[in-house]
Amino acid sequence: MERQLEPLRVGLVYSLTGPLSVTEASIHRGALLAAEEINAAGGVSGREIVTITEDYASDIPLATARALKLVRDDRVHVCVGGYTSASRIAMLPVFRRHNAVFVYSTYYEGLERDENTFYAGAVPNQFLDEYLRWVVDHLGSRLYVVGSDYVYPRTLGVIIQRLARTLGAEVLAERYVPLGTTAFRGVIEEIEAIRPDVVISNVVGSDSVPALYRQFHAAGHRAETLPIAATVTTEIEVQAMGPEYNVGHYITATYFGSLDTDHNRRYVEAFRARFGPDAVTHVPQVGAYNAVRLVGIAAARAADLTPPALRESLLGARFDGNPEGWPTTISANHHTDHPSYIGRGRADGQFDILASFPPRPPDPFPPSIVHESRRGREPTR
Repeated sequence: MERQLEPLRVGLVYSLTGPLSVTEASIHRGALLAAEEINAAGGVSGREIVTITEDYASDIPLATARALKLVRDDRVHVCVGGYTSASRIAMLPVFRRHNAVFVYSTYYEGLERDENTFYAGAVPNQFLDEYLRWVVDHLGSRLYVVGSDYVYPRTLGVIIQRLARTLGAEVLAERYVPLGTTAFRGVIEEIEAIRPDVVISNVVGSDSVPALYRQFHAAGHRAETLPIAATVTTEIEVQAMGPEYNVGHYITATYFGSLDTDHNRRYVEAFRARFGPDAVTHVPQVGAYNAVRLVGIAAARAADLTPPALRESLLGARFDGNPEGWPTTISANHHTDHPSYIGRGRADGQFDILASFPPRPPDPFPPSIVHESRRGREPTR
């Protein structure tokens, strides 16, 4: 009788309840789809992928406990997950202490390197640098920056300040609101008093983002006269707010559901066939899909499923079917290469792609940003 191979146990840590759940539940579906596709094609060298999901309920301290359960009690071989940088930072000590492998699936602010962690999403040199240059050239040089008050928006604020100086632009004000806030009256009043050319939004969350756009619209602002240029407002947040509130506004991303490529058409069709015709695809969801795909590729070539073997085989792992439109490979610095695009919101909830940029190698520690942080603008969590 043929011995059955041990399954590859993959822990998934996402918020399926709470304020972040609209976005994170959709991201979780991307990871599930990848595992199901791998299993349908015969698994990982004959091994089934078994996914074990833990809901951290939009509660950052709870993310730590959920990660610990997966590693210690469920004995997963790899964890994939986290959406906000706050959740990632909360979980990292667990993976370090237990020598466990973690793949963070969301684009993030950079300035991090961890031997147990691999990063399936982009860092700012891959999605922000060209975007801000385009914004200044096409929308104006007087910028107002608003973000949620934690490490990702704070770090992007540092980078935007630096880039603005090199581009001859000016950040008129930089404001941060608590993660999960739905009250933007004060922000909007300040915007009206300062009169910027464009609002740069690093606001995060499927409650906060719709609230900002709806209140901005209710105050009489339209993209034609005062555009929002965001880094986080993807198709899933647009679906939550209603597409009419995002028409004409902008976002940078390494993926859009409207990308006209064979790999993306296949991905969108598969996702809708699995989760319903109204299901939308978006960049952090594709990050989770790619993360599980890369785990499967690495596990297939690993000597065994121990953490050292999986870490070694993840380095250089390449997924050719990336819906972003280009293959993605894990670099020696544990990060991945990505293209980027600039999109403008349209009435159907998708984005018209106005500009595209080929993949750039990941640089999570660009010298100018490290220098800026050491001058006293160290981002806070």
